[in-house]
Amino acid sequence: MLKNYLIILKAVFKKNIILALCFIFLSLNVLSQNKNSLFLKVDTTKIKIGEKIDFQLNIVFDKSKEVIFLDSIFYNPFEIIEDFELDTIQVKSGTLLTKKYSITSFEAGNFYLKPKRVDIDGKVFQSDSVLIEISTVKVDTVSKKFFDIKEIIQVQENNDGWWVTYLIGSIAVFLLFLFFKIYKTILRSKETNNQNQEPIEKAISALQLLESKNLKEQLDYKNYYSSLTEIVKNYFEEEVCLNAMESTSKELINKLELLKDSGRLSLKPKTIDEFRSVLETADLVKFAKTNPGSDIAFSDKKVLEKILIDTKEAIPEPTEEELMKNQEYVMTQNRKNRIKLLKKGAFIFFGSLSLVLIISIISFGWKEVSDTLFGNKTKTLINKTWVNSKYGAFPINLSTPNVLVRTDSVGSFQNFESGKIEEILYTALKIRPNEERQKQITKQEIIDQVILDLREIGATNILTKENSFITQGNETGLKVFGSFDYQINGEKTRKDYSSLDFRENNGKQNILIVFDRNDDLLKKIIERIENSIKF
Repeated sequence: MLKNYLIILKAVFKKNIILALCFIFLSLNVLSQNKNSLFLKVDTTKIKIGEKIDFQLNIVFDKSKEVIFLDSIFYNPFEIIEDFELDTIQVKSGTLLTKKYSITSFEAGNFYLKPKRVDIDGKVFQSDSVLIEISTVKVDTVSKKFFDIKEIIQVQENNDGWWVTYLIGSIAVFLLFLFFKIYKTILRSKETNNQNQEPIEKAISALQLLESKNLKEQLDYKNYYSSLTEIVKNYFEEEVCLNAMESTSKELINKLELLKDSGRLSLKPKTIDEFRSVLETADLVKFAKTNPGSDIAFSDKKVLEKILIDTKEAIPEPTEEELMKNQEYVMTQNRKNRIKLLKKGAFIFFGSLSLVLIISIISFGWKEVSDTLFGNKTKTLINKTWVNSKYGAFPINLSTPNVLVRTDSVGSFQNFESGKIEEILYTALKIRPNEERQKQITKQEIIDQVILDLREIGATNILTKENSFITQGNETGLKVFGSFDYQINGEKTRKDYSSLDFRENNGKQNILIVFDRNDDLLKKIIERIENSIKF
């Protein structure tokens, strides 16, 4: 195309107007034919392993033309991270179609992104190839310690929590036993309620339950009349205080007549005669094996119901003295029943409590149970939700029971602390810029600084030990630990401490933890704090 324009210029200078016009016409024709075009664009040609490249393919074409992508994959070592949808925009020169990809590579070296081909209305267009430089990630093999792969260690089977199954089983058995006792108590109370019914009510209810319709055999009549007489005699035993169960029919009638004559029972002669008639029929059925028929049997039952009601009405009203005695007796019995019920409830409650306590002590130990029942500040610290946070300008990640609060801090000299020395746990964090990076710091200098910091907070008789400390991320520091004396309310108390010193993130980080002695739970807290250190 450039040559065309040069020829046009030469023609103009030679004043060959006609030839110039011809070349201009040909150039416009070529431009109209090259309206379809393909462009490739990447955001960078240099990446590190695993970094992203934004790849973009732009196609300008006439809207009436058909576009087909001939290459939709990327060859090794490139991989597609994300494949975006097509984007179409109308521009002055036609339609702009954009296809985007996010790609990467995990192989170091120089590689070409191969050209992409597109078919536009039967004509194939090809993009340029692009050279991509992929560099490796530098690994610090000097300042970081590397360790050999450890051999597989055989460990014993974890038997923690073996007691849970037995505890649940014991509780289930105990609950079943408790429900059984409650069920028995309810049944017994129902029986007691039945026993508390009036004798007349019990007798009439029993008579009404007897069926006289299905009497066929002589044995049925015998059992029926035996039940009738037994119900009435029981009533006389309870209500009239008459020895009826051991009496014959004749003897029972004689006793009723004697009670009538003495005025203790105001029975009508007709009632006694009716009762005598029923007893005679009953004797004939039981001993002579007669069958009176179901109608007579039903009629005799109705007669006995009337006799019971008449007898109840014939009993003289108790005197006021007797009523008082009966009321006093009932109150005494009710009081005894309440006391008995309370004793039983207390026995079940304290028995259950003792059983649960014994099982808990066997399973968890006395220390764990007593801490749970009576409270323990250390256990509260362990069980609460810990705070995991990043502190300081030269950051350090730390997990603690309570958040560390910023105290007197100036610029990059930052101090954080939680709790007080007098309490069971005190945590302090100091962060300073590492202005002595070129100078080798000795262990003794770090120990001297720890002793100086402890003296500033009032510690005396300081004992120190030191040991190297490696975090979960393989950062190495120095651990200084020991004990010291401290005055609390005029009394000397011995405290333990642990100080961790690091040189990371271009800064100096020092963690001081002071805690009470002889507390195993506190040692677990200290270990958890130390294991949470990250940079």
